[in-house]
Amino acid sequence: MISRTGLPKAEYAVGYFTEMGIGCRRDPLEANVWYVKAAGHGDERAIARLKVIQEAASGGSPAKKDKKKEKTGNKGVLEKSRDGEDKDCIIM
Repeated sequence: MISRTGLPKAEYAVGYFTEMGIGCRRDPLEANVWYVKAAGHGDERAIARLKVIQEAASGGSPAKKDKKKEKTGNKGVLEKSRDGEDKDCIIM
């Protein structure tokens, strides 16, 4: 049975893969749909990603990020799961 709270880690991952075109065609609009679902279920990465997307869409420049937390591409998703927060979410 699927939980009523959804699967925010998986929803974020689908959004990320769709945004980057990993295993599928790139589709920023579809990625946004998945980020919204994940954010609605409390995923902090999705919430942060939506803020960046919203700022870029409004013509703003990205805010300065903490260099320690800044991660890009596939490496960022994989490192996130290695740091202990997402042990049950393995992305290959």
